[in-house]
Amino acid sequence: MADSETGTREAAAELRITRVRALDNQALVALVTYLLARHPDTFPAMLDDALSSVSPKQAG
Repeated sequence: MADSETGTREAAAELRITRVRALDNQALVALVTYLLARHPDTFPAMLDDALSSVSPKQAG
């Protein structure tokens, strides 16, 4: 992948992260519900992956 393509993807990802962080709790729940409804087969694994990257599991 070319450097400009990588930079464009990273910039787009940063924009999405910023937009998600700006959501209030009600909008965040609505977003997660929407994604679950749209992608019921792949959403649980994507959510697990995302949660692992944001807050790694602690040994319990």
